[in-house]
Amino acid sequence: MIAADVRLHNRKDLLGRLGIPDSDATRFPDSLLLLLAYQKWGDECGSFLLGEFAFAIWNNLQKRLFCCRDHLGMRPFFYWQGGTRLVFGGDPASILAVPGVARVLNRRKLAGMVVHSGYDFYPEDTFHDGIKSLPAASSLTIDCAGIRSRTYWQPAIRTELIPHRPEEILEALRELLFEAIDARLTDGVPVAAELSGGLDSSAVTSIAALCLQKKGKDLLALSAVLAEEKRAQFNDEREYVDEFRTWPNVRIEYVTAQGKGPFDSIEDPTRFAMAPLRGSRFYLLESFERVASARGVRVILQGYMGELGPSCFGHRYYTELATKFRWPTLIRELRQLRNIRGISPLRHMAGQVRDLTPWRAGGRPDSFVLLTSDFAKNGDALRPFVQSASPYQRALQLASIRRFMLGGARRTGCTVGGQIRVSLPLLDKRLVEFCLSAPPDMKVRNGYSRYLIRGSLEGVLPRKIQWRTTKLPFSPDYFDRYNAQLGKAREFVAAIGPGDPVRSVIDVTRLAGLIQPVAPGVRSVMARDVVPRTIYTICFLRQFAEFHA
Repeated sequence: MIAADVRLHNRKDLLGRLGIPDSDATRFPDSLLLLLAYQKWGDECGSFLLGEFAFAIWNNLQKRLFCCRDHLGMRPFFYWQGGTRLVFGGDPASILAVPGVARVLNRRKLAGMVVHSGYDFYPEDTFHDGIKSLPAASSLTIDCAGIRSRTYWQPAIRTELIPHRPEEILEALRELLFEAIDARLTDGVPVAAELSGGLDSSAVTSIAALCLQKKGKDLLALSAVLAEEKRAQFNDEREYVDEFRTWPNVRIEYVTAQGKGPFDSIEDPTRFAMAPLRGSRFYLLESFERVASARGVRVILQGYMGELGPSCFGHRYYTELATKFRWPTLIRELRQLRNIRGISPLRHMAGQVRDLTPWRAGGRPDSFVLLTSDFAKNGDALRPFVQSASPYQRALQLASIRRFMLGGARRTGCTVGGQIRVSLPLLDKRLVEFCLSAPPDMKVRNGYSRYLIRGSLEGVLPRKIQWRTTKLPFSPDYFDRYNAQLGKAREFVAAIGPGDPVRSVIDVTRLAGLIQPVAPGVRSVMARDVVPRTIYTICFLRQFAEFHA
């Protein structure tokens, strides 16, 4: 028996390996292919799969449960064990609905949020005590001998994947990009793409449109833009988004989310019940979801986190050149950087070196959520998170990929409201492996960062987008929306009385003092991130009996 949330991207290869003729392919849905793969390869089956999946297989003869999650953790898998019982599901809510599973706050996990990236500590924990998240690229086996977990894949630098000549590297990447995106368009369901006008979203939109055109289908492109009355005050990305206006099968839908803002829905704590982590611009994502749902869309493609693969910025390439004493190349690249982007070579190198310096002893990184100092001691997050001190480009990229995999407990595979499936084609395992292994001088070249995706999509991306070096924020009028909803935020915080148990976790006094208007032209990290996240955390806490007002 199998329970699966699955979308395989290597069906043709699997059918061949399993001896199933193409003529019979329609008789074998993805879930059945998973069963056959497990029957053939056992616990090693995850190594033969490509796609987005989380599944559990019960072998009644062996009295054995086998669970598995995809390479990058795109589909969630949660589980809870109590005595001889084991409950698993695609979200904590389904597990909490089972009689006997208590709703208890995981204090050490929440305590990590006192610092930026602290939520990555205890990566298998969720914010609900006792409910675990199966890590990306991992499997779980449960039988009379107990519970055993294993990792079936780890990202690694594999230079054998990379051709020798630069033009061959770009051609190979181009083919992989088309394969990865086309694999997400093959089941006939209506698809949309989020289009911001940046490199990543434009790459996904361009390739998806070309693939769908061959099938005689259209692509809905969802673009966040300013309402007309705000265009005199702010700038948006319309000039880049409109590069796709002439494409025959791309239908652009402008989304303005008028009247929406970061404090929407805080009067309804159930909207934040699964986790306190939510971006403050979620109102745009919810608007995307509403538009897509009205158009019958079932899958939304995002260019999110392309910097881990095809659009890698090549961070630390310059320090690598210096470390290896490749002075002529370093000088040439820094000159090109100054010519193209107007960046001072000396200042840029100083920033590169400073980036290698760990947090100073006794120093404390910026707040992520305004927790009380007493509560923060529940976890180990007061120590800083140092990603990688290596001066080499690929070492940093590898560390970034591994850290992304640790954050798998936060991903849902769905839109904010959970109604539409979300897919991230630029995080296809094949792309991530290839781009990690590509030489650094293909990621930074002739003064351009993100050269891999620029060069590989020559003739595919509109040139105005292909070589752009600027990018506006996702929501250019965010602080205007923030100011408009300050009254709502103040009322919310003022309602937290002196004896409210939330005060044992949240530094409510400091939060109240920070809820202030943001002056025009000022970008405030507190207003953009810390204040909204702290309020979302209060909403999250209200689901637990001990934090009822």
